[in-house]
Amino acid sequence: MTGPAPAGRVLALPATFRGALAPLLPLFALDILTAFTVGMVPPLLPLLQAEWTLSPLQVGLVNTVYALGRLGTSYPASRGRARHGTRPVVVVGLALLVAGAVGAGAAPQFPVFLLARLVMGIGAAATFLAIFADLLDRAPAAWRGRLGNTFEGTAILSLAIGGMLGAWLADRAGWRWVFLGAGPVLLLAGVAARRLDPGADRGPLRAGAGDRDRPARRRALFPVHCASLTLSMTWSGLFATLAPLLGHAGYGLGAGALGLALAAGYAAELVGLAAIGLVIDRVRREPVFLAGAAAVAAGGLVLAAGRVPPTFVLGLVLIGGGFAVWMVPATVLTDRVAGPVRPEDLAVYRVAMDTGMIVGPLVLGTVADLLGARAAAGAAGFVLVGGAAVLARSRPP
Repeated sequence: MTGPAPAGRVLALPATFRGALAPLLPLFALDILTAFTVGMVPPLLPLLQAEWTLSPLQVGLVNTVYALGRLGTSYPASRGRARHGTRPVVVVGLALLVAGAVGAGAAPQFPVFLLARLVMGIGAAATFLAIFADLLDRAPAAWRGRLGNTFEGTAILSLAIGGMLGAWLADRAGWRWVFLGAGPVLLLAGVAARRLDPGADRGPLRAGAGDRDRPARRRALFPVHCASLTLSMTWSGLFATLAPLLGHAGYGLGAGALGLALAAGYAAELVGLAAIGLVIDRVRREPVFLAGAAAVAAGGLVLAAGRVPPTFVLGLVLIGGGFAVWMVPATVLTDRVAGPVRPEDLAVYRVAMDTGMIVGPLVLGTVADLLGARAAAGAAGFVLVGGAAVLARSRPP
């Protein structure tokens, strides 16, 4: 964790957004060079379904197993960063992410593919958690919301590019080459990782007297974790799993068209992030999150009711615009701990997010098997509305 300034040295707060952003640019580069591995998967799901004759619930395992890897890595990666610094954790995570991507592309059977996705989840969790914790620790409070939105914006841009390029390559060479081609691209992230200070983020693992406030801190952060859980449930279940399947089966869209439709959702999120960035450091963040959740729920209803491709795109635009509030729970968490985020706090936040990534595809896949994909899509957004209501009703300690 970031420690106190050396004796006799005063750290000046940056006076401009550009000044606050400049020292964080290696983190943004790493985010761009790794996030595309998430975006490239949704357009491939119908191809994977056809390859191994999978049910919607089995297709959901593609994202669920990935999230299991992330879930199991969150706490050790958070502790590892506190002990060894950001860069070592990033390097290990990148190595696993490359190995998992290549393994997925070469997998002869679906169980082997799922194992490779598990490795990808482990690598992605270690990499992302380290750079995300660094961002939260080093972002000045006056610029925290805007920096967080910009960070999310770079991730969304990478997701959209990954989805479009993945769909384009899959149409021409098959889905396997999407994963195999991701490996060399990820090696470029090593250049950005070398810009990180290998030991600057080491710090003591907080314990002892500092644990006396743990019950109060848990109570203050519980609504944040509820919001994080429902947010990731809805994203993984609705946008990353169910929407591509519904677009293929219910709207007749191929991989290329799905990639473009999902890109429209990502573009809407980028626009939303820019708009929210203008006010997020000046207003209470929780009602903004509730408004985003309502937009996601409305988009799910549009997907459920529509029959023609333009309606499908409209639903994705509403959903994508709603997900522009993705960084709000993390920003609220940082506000409420009033200082550097402790390893255990960040780990619980990531566990909540990753649990949602696991549960979302399973729950919505089960609903889709029982009641149909349209019914599942129509109901999905209201899970997020519930989590947003819990956060909106809460107050900081």
